[in-house]
Amino acid sequence: MRPHFAPGDCVVTFNWGGIKQGDVVAFEVNGITYLKRVDKYIDNYVYISGDNKATSAKMEPVERSAIIGRVVYKY
Repeated sequence: MRPHFAPGDCVVTFNWGGIKQGDVVAFEVNGITYLKRVDKYIDNYVYISGDNKATSAKMEPVERSAIIGRVVYKY
């Protein structure tokens, strides 16, 4: 998620309310926490991608239950 987020950044998330296209979300897959931007949300799946398309890992859609929350603050 560079240049906005770098490894080691701390973030605050909210997990109530809906997520929408363009939100940055934290989610967990196989014990690893990721930050990615929401491309679209269909049924129970969230399609996500990183901001830096050249270096961002390609991700399969994640289930809504894997979303920890919407990122609202970085410190």
